[in-house]
Amino acid sequence: MPVLSYMDNIFKLSHCFVKRDYSSIRDDIFAMKEELNYRYEEGGEVWGYQISKNVPVSRLYEFEAYVVRFYFTTIDTLHNAHQEEIMEKVFAALKHEMEVCKGYYNLRLPAHVVDVIKGFNKYLPGGIFCGGTVEQVVSGREAEIPKRDGIRVFFAEREYLKEHREQLLAMTYSSFASYQGQYHISSVTDEKAGVIYENWIESYFENFEDNRIFVVEYQNEPIGFCTIGEDEHVVEGQLSAISSDHRKLGGYRTLISSLINYAYKNGKSFTASTQFDNYIVQGTWNSLGMKPYFSFYNFHFDNR
Repeated sequence: MPVLSYMDNIFKLSHCFVKRDYSSIRDDIFAMKEELNYRYEEGGEVWGYQISKNVPVSRLYEFEAYVVRFYFTTIDTLHNAHQEEIMEKVFAALKHEMEVCKGYYNLRLPAHVVDVIKGFNKYLPGGIFCGGTVEQVVSGREAEIPKRDGIRVFFAEREYLKEHREQLLAMTYSSFASYQGQYHISSVTDEKAGVIYENWIESYFENFEDNRIFVVEYQNEPIGFCTIGEDEHVVEGQLSAISSDHRKLGGYRTLISSLINYAYKNGKSFTASTQFDNYIVQGTWNSLGMKPYFSFYNFHFDNR
């Protein structure tokens, strides 16, 4: 892979991947470098990280929880001895900061940069490995939508969500009851892990915005949904659930193909993420033309 710029921002990464040009990320990092908790500068370049409070997790567990994201104006995806030294400075600083500011930390490590992993292994051993996430994207093409009588897809309006709130929430709870995400893997957060996702979808209902919840119906009853985020270049599929009683109807494929076409008609790319081992979902994405472009590892540290 080439030398490129990196910031922990899915909208930016997917757009730059499609363009094959990461210069805008480099410009963005320079513009916000003062906001980084730590930065190392050399030769006109910047490497650093930003720590933000994980508000939903902090509230749920009643302890201080943080997320660590990384920012590099230039990074070689292959090993480079001097670059490894720079990463050691970054992780030495992070180790110190984590020791001073007690809390529960989630580090998102870009999987495609070997020197990030080397620096992490040297200075922060002993974390809880909580799996990884892969991001995929499709741009400049439409997807074929499955044809089945009785199925329709649409953006839910406020009144529709009020009317079908309990059905949609029950669908979410059922889908995530057996989900094994990063908070399920960690023994620290496992007990209430499902509630994190329940609270997430409930926040969409409580803070309603137009064109945020895309619903699939069968015979006038909701059987699935996908929440989205959107900027001027990218539509992101965020949280989705399908009724376990209707999975053979092709509702999920209908949802994603419809969102791909929504993005295409608006001149945008469509991106989504899932766990490394969620092969069924990734298989559906691949059959619709989506391609992987980025992944990261989740490591948790209980430094309370």
